[in-house]
Amino acid sequence: MHELTRQQAQNIVDKMMQDIPYNINIMDRTGIIIGSGNKGRVGTLHYGAAEAIKQQKIVEITEDEEFVKKGINLPIELNGTIVGVVGISGEVNETWPFGNLVKTTVILLIEQSIALEKENLKSHLKHEFFNLITHSDTNYTKELADQALIYGIQLTKPSQIIYAEFPGEIAEDFIKNIPSFKSSIHSLYLVVQEADKLEALLERIRRQYPDAYLSVSKWNDTISEGYIQTKAALRVLKGVYFNERTIFYAKCEFFADMSKLLKNDTRAERLAHLLEKNDELTKTLQVYLNCNLNANKSAQLLMIHRNTLHYRLTKIHSITGKDPHNILELVELIFMLIHRI
Repeated sequence: MHELTRQQAQNIVDKMMQDIPYNINIMDRTGIIIGSGNKGRVGTLHYGAAEAIKQQKIVEITEDEEFVKKGINLPIELNGTIVGVVGISGEVNETWPFGNLVKTTVILLIEQSIALEKENLKSHLKHEFFNLITHSDTNYTKELADQALIYGIQLTKPSQIIYAEFPGEIAEDFIKNIPSFKSSIHSLYLVVQEADKLEALLERIRRQYPDAYLSVSKWNDTISEGYIQTKAALRVLKGVYFNERTIFYAKCEFFADMSKLLKNDTRAERLAHLLEKNDELTKTLQVYLNCNLNANKSAQLLMIHRNTLHYRLTKIHSITGKDPHNILELVELIFMLIHRI
């Protein structure tokens, strides 16, 4: 049985009493006051409400008595069950119209809360399901396969995962007919099981959200493998590329896999820390890599003189101890960029 909270009841009372010139009380299903214009009465028994609950009907009190004040007390019914009472103090003929107004407001709020609870439960179950299928130790049982069908996923069919990270809040179902699961208010995973839909889907997201980061896995027999691949590829995208927003795991597989192995490597962490607050040198290194170590193109893209580029690369060498012109040491610098994400 759903019940109003004291905060909800008091909010209704405070709001309604801005326009209604009478004291309002809202009681729970036992007759205890949970919201009142007279806050000192909250937590006490309202005898008029108790009588309305007992008789299961509206109770009018025409005269003030020792424990009750004149007014009207209207039971709040939901699905045939009394869940509370609205009481308005004053002359009965004057409080009647306001009683129905407050009662309707309370019922609407309760129904809204119930709908929200159902939606939250549905979202929680969906989140728990996604956590389960993205865990590498999960076995695809028939029961799990049947549950997956509810979300439009065939666990026996290969899939490709897209991880999308948006600059702002995103709705979980903004892409229709594609299973999607929110991982935060601004990111979600999409499960693609039809190859001919991938390009159109990526294009649609890119057109609608040009600043979104997109990471795409390979085709895999398990969703968990694709989930891991998108996370690893995203680290490469954010670490190495300065102006790209989409990456395919298949195009960066070596570095993506190595980044997972080096995730807790203290050497890479120390290197990453050295350039952590120097955005200019970090971007210079990213551009240099993206231009395939072409100094002229790098300087042009950075809009600096070639000598300035040489100075910056030398400074990177000086700070990190790794020479960007040395291929082996450059690989270490690449992992440094990835590790900083």
